Amino acid sequence: MKITTKSGDKGKTRLCGGRPVSKCDLRIKAQGALDELVSFLGMAKVKAKDPAIRKKIGLIQRDLFRIIGSISSGGAQRKSFSIKDCDIRMLEEFGDAVEGRIRMPSGFIVPGVNESSAALHVARTVARRAECSVVELGARVKIEPCITAYLNRLSDLLYVFAVCEERGSEPA
Repeated sequence: MKITTKSGDKGKTRLCGGRPVSKCDLRIKAQGALDELVSFLGMAKVKAKDPAIRKKIGLIQRDLFRIIGSISSGGAQRKSFSIKDCDIRMLEEFGDAVEGRIRMPSGFIVPGVNESSAALHVARTVARRAECSVVELGARVKIEPCITAYLNRLSDLLYVFAVCEERGSEPA
C-alpha cells in the first residue's frame, strides 16, 4: 500500500467506512489530538525508568487506538473499538496502586525533575487537550460516554505516574 495517495490534497479525508469529511472536521481534530497523545505516550514509555509504568503505558496506547477507531467509525458501534467501564477501572487501579506507594505532593509541582517525569507531564497535558477535543465532538455527535470518562481518568493517572518517576518509587 502506498502512503501518498494525494486524496487529501483538497482538504478532505475519509472516516472509517469511507465517508468523506473535511480535514478540520471535529472527528478528525479529536483523532489527531488522540494520535498525538499516543505518540507522546510512546516517548514517555521509552523514558520511564519503571518497567511497570512502561507496561501500563503500552496498554493505554492500545486503548487509545480503540478510542480513535470508535471516533472514526462515525458512531457505528463496533465491539473491537468499544471502551468499557472495566477499562476505566483499570486506570483507577493503576493509579491507586502507585498512590499507595508514594507520597503525593500537596501543591503544584513544576515539571522537569527528570526526563521521564517531564515526558509524562507533557503526555498529561496532551491528554487534557485530547479530552477537550473529544468533549467538543461529543457535544455535536454521539460518542460512547465511557470515552470521556476514560480520558479524564487518564490525565489523573499520568500525573501520578509522573510523580512516581520523580520520586523513584516502584508501583505495584
